[in-house]
Amino acid sequence: MEPESISLQTICAGGVPEVFEHELKAVLTNITDPNTSAEKARSITMKFVFKPTEDRSGATVDFTCRAALQPVKVVKSQMYLSRHTGPLKAYSVDQRQVAMFGPEAEAKASITAVK
Repeated sequence: MEPESISLQTICAGGVPEVFEHELKAVLTNITDPNTSAEKARSITMKFVFKPTEDRSGATVDFTCRAALQPVKVVKSQMYLSRHTGPLKAYSVDQRQVAMFGPEAEAKASITAVK
């Protein structure tokens, strides 16, 4: 029986398809993530580096596979710092405004749906 020659399925002890599948799952997960850009492309780069032996009778093969994914979209928010007593704290509402108008002013400022 003749030995099997190297192919994409057999090179690197047959690990190439497994690594590709892993990176493909990462790309698919990134595409379906609503917190990433839908317009920008993702990619998978497979790289093989062949280094011949000195007598050129063989070579070593290094394989890498990397997915280029899109980062999570930037979300901006406002925060207000206050130190009434004790340590410095962060709030989503300006505490100076709450002190001026009270918490009931926030309730009055709410939006009511009109039919």
